[in-house]
Amino acid sequence: MLAAMTQPRPGWPTFLALPLLHFLSVKLTFLCAYSPENEVVVWLPNAVLLAALLHYRGQRGWLLATLTFSSDLVANLPVFPARQAALLSLINVAEVTLTYLLMRRAGVSPGLERIQDLGKFVVSGPLIGALCGGLLAGTVLRTLDGVSAPYPTLVLLWWFGDGLGLLIYTPLLLALVQPARETVRLRWQDGAVLLFTVALAWLILSGQAEKLGGVSLTPNLLLPSVLYMAVRFGTRWTSLAVALISLATARAQTTGHQPFGDAPPHELILRTQEFILTLSIVGMGFAVLLSEQRALTRGLEDKVRERTQKLEESNSKLGALSATDGLTGIANRRRFDEFLSSEWSHARQSGQSLALALLDVDLFKKYNDHYGHQAGDDCLRLVAQVLNANVRRAGDLVARYGGEEFALVAVAADEPSALAMSHNICQAIQDLGQAHVLSPFGVVTASIGVAVLTPAPGDEDSHEALIRQADQALYQAKARGRNQVVLAGAPSA
Repeated sequence: MLAAMTQPRPGWPTFLALPLLHFLSVKLTFLCAYSPENEVVVWLPNAVLLAALLHYRGQRGWLLATLTFSSDLVANLPVFPARQAALLSLINVAEVTLTYLLMRRAGVSPGLERIQDLGKFVVSGPLIGALCGGLLAGTVLRTLDGVSAPYPTLVLLWWFGDGLGLLIYTPLLLALVQPARETVRLRWQDGAVLLFTVALAWLILSGQAEKLGGVSLTPNLLLPSVLYMAVRFGTRWTSLAVALISLATARAQTTGHQPFGDAPPHELILRTQEFILTLSIVGMGFAVLLSEQRALTRGLEDKVRERTQKLEESNSKLGALSATDGLTGIANRRRFDEFLSSEWSHARQSGQSLALALLDVDLFKKYNDHYGHQAGDDCLRLVAQVLNANVRRAGDLVARYGGEEFALVAVAADEPSALAMSHNICQAIQDLGQAHVLSPFGVVTASIGVAVLTPAPGDEDSHEALIRQADQALYQAKARGRNQVVLAGAPSA
């Protein structure tokens, strides 16, 4: 089936534009590809209906077919009797419908974005669909007065003309209605190649010169330029170049310029059709192949970016987990050591002070033995919540120092502010009212030791001095009866 996606729906602008574009395609065919022997080198109009069916995924296909049938009938009436005109128009619609159904069954993407889609399109349309149309049309054309060509010749003329029209015009119309995938930036080499191609095409197709520097000028010399366009400009502009060169070549042949030399009319038309077939397959095939390759490359790059992003997120989560205490959810000892070392270096460079408070839950071992380990874990989580609630500055850190000990690092904090924050924490833990029957206070409390230092510039002492002073102050707080805050270096009470 066709690729599932949000399907565009044809509206009244489409219903107005479709028959008009179809009718103009008929006139363009008669102008550029209709020989004096009444032979159509390339029949373009059927590609209009096929492109519409592919673009709209067959929605309101019956109405689209009816509109193109009407346009085809109007265009055929001046050339054929009414009965034959209606039958030929009906055959054109049947040919396109068969092609679309075959492409749909083969799972061809509507935009012909992949090389395998282009191959299935060639088989479904230019080969099978156009051949079936030729088999039916040959029977109708044999009923016309003045037609002396044998049935196989009529079949071949219809088959080749319709097949080439589908091949060069369908990809162009689909490319024009699809959003451009890539923005092409012109380079001076592009301009030089385009000017050279236009000049060469004019020399070849206008009959101004048969040889240049001893080299015979034939339309095949334009193939390298088409390949260059396929590399540089993608399917949209390559399909346009293929269509223009094909129509110009057919026009040159049917107006007597004979770009393929002097030969009988049927042979010259055959040469023209062979060239158009080669140009379309080589140009469009190469363009679609490169477009598919670029799409695959973009897809791989997107996957690499996506996986890199996921890996970075995983690494970030892993880093956060490695720096987080599993029980309390705050920073662990490893993160504390890294943070304190870094902030000590910053404080030494900036001349700012650094405060450290070490907190110990009073008589926690007794609490843990009496109430159980689960209750002890819950108690530690409550203490961590109190610490987080009382540390409001983004640059400060709360960490579990080990066991029932916690640490708080305050950046650029002086002694009064560090003491005030510590007293608030000490009081908040007591105010929790968490029962502790083995404590003289009857509830869970904490002792806190505070140290504040300003590293001197160029001082090589490490942050261990700050930890040592805070630890000594904590020891004093516990020795003085617990449930209190002691500042390092402060006189004994």
